[in-house]
Amino acid sequence: VYFNFLRPHSALEKKVPVLIPELDKLPNMPAKWTKLISLSQDWLMDQTP
Repeated sequence: VYFNFLRPHSALEKKVPVLIPELDKLPNMPAKWTKLISLSQDWLMDQTP
């Protein structure tokens, strides 16, 4: 998760491989982790009939 969604890569001009717009406006890494967990939980809840 960190490598694909949160960690900037030098080969990508200091950008993350998978952009999630909701994470861009957050101020620090703990807030980004919290939001990512929340988004994943919301997605899982949407998948349940």
